[in-house]
Amino acid sequence: MILHEFPDLAWLKCQITQGFTNRQGWKGLVLNTTGFPSVIIHTNVRECYRPDIKGPLSLFLNLRGTSYCQVEGETRRIGEGYYCISNCSQLYTLQIERGEPVETFNIHFGETFGEEVLSALLTRTDQVLDNGPEYSPIPFGFFNGLQRRDAVMDQLIRQIALAYQEQGFDPLLFEQQLTDLLAHLLQQHRQVLATIHRLPPVRSSTRTELYRRLSRARDYIHSTPIGTCSLDDLAAAACLSKYHFLRLFRLTYGVSPHQYIQQQRLERAQQLLTRTPISISDLSDALGFANSQSFSRLFTQQMGISPSRYRERSSAKIATLVK
Repeated sequence: MILHEFPDLAWLKCQITQGFTNRQGWKGLVLNTTGFPSVIIHTNVRECYRPDIKGPLSLFLNLRGTSYCQVEGETRRIGEGYYCISNCSQLYTLQIERGEPVETFNIHFGETFGEEVLSALLTRTDQVLDNGPEYSPIPFGFFNGLQRRDAVMDQLIRQIALAYQEQGFDPLLFEQQLTDLLAHLLQQHRQVLATIHRLPPVRSSTRTELYRRLSRARDYIHSTPIGTCSLDDLAAAACLSKYHFLRLFRLTYGVSPHQYIQQQRLERAQQLLTRTPISISDLSDALGFANSQSFSRLFTQQMGISPSRYRERSSAKIATLVK
């Protein structure tokens, strides 16, 4: 289902405690099964605080604006273009600070949805007929760190929103789209595991812990104003010495922390140049550059085109698509 408001918090916590055994959704909607249902919260809110909810596997993201999500004691700022994951039965707290409206698109997968999809992906075709409608639960969990939404994920999200706008709620299509989205997330998760295996040859548990620490430093980059992170801050966020942090960050992400931050600056610059009329001078200030000249120089070096020319091309491309 897709809701355009957050359910009453006391009601939701009561239903979670009871396992939705009465099969009652928000505002009397009848559910097909017990357990937390698959639901998307697509709404515009100016402020909210929803603490300590034990939900299913959930994705927190915004189509517009910024929210904050705390999972496992770590609070992450979720800006446009990113998402945060909470695994099944993990407590999460969602907060939107008072201000401009935030358009949420928070996705909660059904209680056993993830296990069923993973089981289907891993079951050999010759076993499908033997198993029938039954499946062998395969427990799993994602890393809780902040993740960037890629083009495939954004396309899947647009398809879900567009299908609802054009056709209303279609349960069959909804489950199909959530399955496609979860399959993509699992593919990304395999890439994360491959990254972990590239870390120095120590115990598997040590490599996983190193990745978690480096992810916290990366989350720190995404959660603070661009250009304000120091090496000391990042190493402290990862609980590593500066030397070890630099070496392991480059080994894990393929670039140095400084290069990573510069990439974030350039990506944000492209978004602002395409979507807003902000001046080059104000844009360079917003991204933490010393002046507009240093910003323009870096942008031109990396993109092969000046910021003003990039804006002109982007505007012309959008105008062509609108016609």
